[in-house]
Amino acid sequence: MEELLETKPLREKIADKIRTDIIKGVYKDGDRLVEPKLAEMLGISRTPIREALRQLESEGFVEIIPRKGAIVKTMTLEDIDNLYVIKANLEGLAARQAVKYIKDKDIDEMSKINQRFFYIANKSSDIVEEYLKYNIDFHNIFIKLSHNEKLVEILEGLSKNFQRIKGMLITKTDRALNAYEEHNEIIKAFKSRNEELVELKVRWHIENSWNFIKERMTNYGH
Repeated sequence: MEELLETKPLREKIADKIRTDIIKGVYKDGDRLVEPKLAEMLGISRTPIREALRQLESEGFVEIIPRKGAIVKTMTLEDIDNLYVIKANLEGLAARQAVKYIKDKDIDEMSKINQRFFYIANKSSDIVEEYLKYNIDFHNIFIKLSHNEKLVEILEGLSKNFQRIKGMLITKTDRALNAYEEHNEIIKAFKSRNEELVELKVRWHIENSWNFIKERMTNYGH
């Protein structure tokens, strides 16, 4: 617990820990996050716990209900649909803006990351953590190359919610192989330096991801 007192402000450290536990499924939809219990577990006072929970509420991970306290917010199909609409449009815009800045070495790096997708797509064990890591790394290359600071900031905020969504549902290799193939299409589009094509391919890839997750959520009764 001493690590919580280092580097970041205590509120952010606690928020990071609880957020990670939600993403990993330690806390499920609707679970109560009891302040006294969290304070005892972390060996700290309730005040920074309360501040961390408010931060997580603003991020959409937690819902604070009067006389009941904080619970893990249930994500509905409508919630996720709205997030994906924003993500598809904003990442498509970032990709379009990145075309004028992207270099061959950046495209090569995207290809190397995508090879990791091919590797994990052929694994039989759980792939959630690897999937999330390499997917973020791949997308961040062109997002950051947009050189649009406000756009990067908004997409970084959205990324936390998408880790939760994918962490809940991507436990098999079926989506990883499709993501690998779709990433290859994005790489080809960047090689062409065609802004419109790049934007279309990124939006198409994100829409495919949403359709996959929506189908799984429907099948799992979410």
